Amino acid sequence: MVKGAGCICILLLTIAMMPLSSSENIFFPAVVRGWVLTSEPEIYTPENLYEYIDGASELYISYGFGKLFTRRYLKSGQPDITVDLFDMGDAGSAFGIFAHSQENPGKEIGQDSEYLDGLLRFWQGRYYVSLLCSPETPESRLALMELGRRLSEKIPSAASRPRALSLLPPTGLLAASIRFFQHHVWQNTYVFISSGNVLDIGPDCEAILAKYDQGEQRPVVLLVLYADRAIAKRAFAGLCSRFNFPLNGGEAVQSADKKYFAAVLEKRIVAAVWHGAGAEQALELLSALQKTMAAFEN
Repeated sequence: MVKGAGCICILLLTIAMMPLSSSENIFFPAVVRGWVLTSEPEIYTPENLYEYIDGASELYISYGFGKLFTRRYLKSGQPDITVDLFDMGDAGSAFGIFAHSQENPGKEIGQDSEYLDGLLRFWQGRYYVSLLCSPETPESRLALMELGRRLSEKIPSAASRPRALSLLPPTGLLAASIRFFQHHVWQNTYVFISSGNVLDIGPDCEAILAKYDQGEQRPVVLLVLYADRAIAKRAFAGLCSRFNFPLNGGEAVQSADKKYFAAVLEKRIVAAVWHGAGAEQALELLSALQKTMAAFEN
């Protein structure tokens, strides 16, 4: 007769292997290094996400979040592992929410991943996944990494990162600084642009922010890809008005933060540069952006 912890372990394993209603449940292995999957998932939608992550739910909703599946793994004498599987609707939003807080991303798990002190994050296909075990133990770290790999094996992958990222010139690009978004609230991440939606950023466009390494300088680049040229033209006019920049371009102006600002409209793409060194450096980086923009459109 099995008693105590052994009985509980068998019960949890039996429950974990029972059929569940959500299709996402096929992603979760029943047991990983002795950690056993508990029964039904907790499921959250945009309407009640605040109940689970109060204070941060708006971040996910701004990226088009659709549904969250939370599962837990238990092992006697070890901290629990919590897995949050966010269905973001598409690969662009999944990458965007991952990149929003990336510091030193790698490729070990999923399409991009990052591990720090008991927290493993990765994105794959339309899903963003967070695995947390606190406090971290040597055993839990191994379990987190194996669980992440096994989840990644089950989750369908996107063909690639969002194509718009190819607009960023590679020389000097600080990969961890890339931010990809479709809501204007994130336009001020590195440089204050406006409290309003001066660039008309919304679900039908793709916006990118990034920093470049130029010695002591960390210039900021903004790119916005619009659905059509008419919207892009209107957005470019609004940006130029905000920074007192001539619509015909060809020069750089100094903004209120003492950085030099330059911008250009290329078909349906708006590009802007903020550079602390001077007008010439801002225009050089803008010229590099124009080359990638021309190649992108072709």
